[in-house]
Amino acid sequence: MEENSLISGDIEENAFVLTKFKHMKTQSVISRERLEAICDYLMKKVESGEQEHFITLNDQMPVRINHSEMEELLQELIDIRGKLS
Repeated sequence: MEENSLISGDIEENAFVLTKFKHMKTQSVISRERLEAICDYLMKKVESGEQEHFITLNDQMPVRINHSEMEELLQELIDIRGKLS
């Protein structure tokens, strides 16, 4: 079980199973390829200086994250990406 500040979940073979985002329960399987795409996207948002962004959980609930949370989320996802086989 990966427990970080913003996200929690389980690492499986070539995927990360997200179970919690900002203290909200969710269930989403993120493949290694999708994780790469998310990291690239967040990196561009952080580098552009974007101050806030919305992430949709369960295809219906928008969750606001500020710039520092974007940076934190990016680092957490990079760390998880490094642990995938």
